[in-house]
Amino acid sequence: MVKTLLKAEERETRKQKHQRKHRSYKTIFWLILAGVWVVIIWLMSSQSYQQQNIQPWLQRLTKQVHIGVTLPDVHLFYNGHEYSLRERPYAFVEFLFRKTAHLVIYAVLAVLIYGSLRYKRVRVMTCIAVALMIVVIIASIDEYIQQFSSNRTSSIWDVVVDLIGGSCGIAIYIGIRALLGRRRH
Repeated sequence: MVKTLLKAEERETRKQKHQRKHRSYKTIFWLILAGVWVVIIWLMSSQSYQQQNIQPWLQRLTKQVHIGVTLPDVHLFYNGHEYSLRERPYAFVEFLFRKTAHLVIYAVLAVLIYGSLRYKRVRVMTCIAVALMIVVIIASIDEYIQQFSSNRTSSIWDVVVDLIGGSCGIAIYIGIRALLGRRRH
């Protein structure tokens, strides 16, 4: 009986070691993905405005699709600039596209960092705090890099948008995980 108990305990210890090793691999995988994502962010930051400008594409698209609607008079003010849907629709759409890209890109980064820490069994609040701190650091470096790209502007408000994106990304990720967890039970 003692031998049986020892063998069961030994199997349990091997299983725990295997689970820790498996979690370590997942953590490394998530961190590598986060690193690649940061490189992608910084590569995009180093591009000039002309390289990222979608307005010519929007103009070609609207020539092919005739929209017979008068646009509403919507104005947005951001970082000292006014964006008007009626007066400059292409600039307005591009502005929305760029800010949405900020939200999505930093949401993904935050989720990758949060996920890598959770696989190490770090407390949830610590994971959230670390992920959002890293988002702010990377976003700040991103804005700093943009100062040196032609016709790009650097703004602290973009860091705020990035932080909002990171927060939303983590919230959505946690929500999805909670829903999936309930379905399994």
